[in-house]
Amino acid sequence: MFPSQTPLALPSSAFIRAAGITRDSLPIAWCEFDQNHWHSDLHQAWHLPLPESLQGAVKKRKAEHLASRWLVQQSVAQLGLPGFILRNAPDRSPLWPAGMQGSLSHTHNIAVVAATREPLSLGVDVEQVMAEETAEETADLLMSKHEKRRLLAQPLPFAQAATLLFSLKESLYKALWPQLHQPMDFLQAELVGLDITQGIAQLRLTHDFSTAFASNTRLQARFWLHAGHVTTLLIHPLPTK
Repeated sequence: MFPSQTPLALPSSAFIRAAGITRDSLPIAWCEFDQNHWHSDLHQAWHLPLPESLQGAVKKRKAEHLASRWLVQQSVAQLGLPGFILRNAPDRSPLWPAGMQGSLSHTHNIAVVAATREPLSLGVDVEQVMAEETAEETADLLMSKHEKRRLLAQPLPFAQAATLLFSLKESLYKALWPQLHQPMDFLQAELVGLDITQGIAQLRLTHDFSTAFASNTRLQARFWLHAGHVTTLLIHPLPTK
């Protein structure tokens, strides 16, 4: 799924179909899963309990939870903490180990996770490419006129470009939430740089969130365009105390 990666050992169940981790300085772990092979016994067998809040959820939601938590466990094990179980705070944000920053995302049959001990704000996101009609209908909510012109100038179908922008802003929101605990709308950050060949983007905050994340703060991101979906990763130094 990524240009440079190492396969992860797969469990015996056919639920996890493929998995790997990139060889980048801040690696992304990923897996493909098949919800048709999910069953409740896997949670017990893999020591990844299903939360009470999801007991009545549809099969798709339970499968996404199991796949993402299995992947988190594999990713965190790479950082020296085998057997870690990711749980959620009351606001539903993930509770990572002390001294570790992380982010996870899933869409349809794919999950991605990024985790690090480095002092970084980070957000990772994966999105299925939206339909052309959806891209047109949501454009005014998602992007400014400047951003739309920038996207239309790219050698990409507009729906793929719009999905990329959506994913970049989702990654930004995930990176900022642990520091700010403030809601954020799509127009409070603007895409100001995009290099399709290198897979690099730059965003600029258009709103004063805090001293460390003031208007005009610029943040760097990477992205990968796959067949049918988009993955983005935004990293930024943690504010100094």
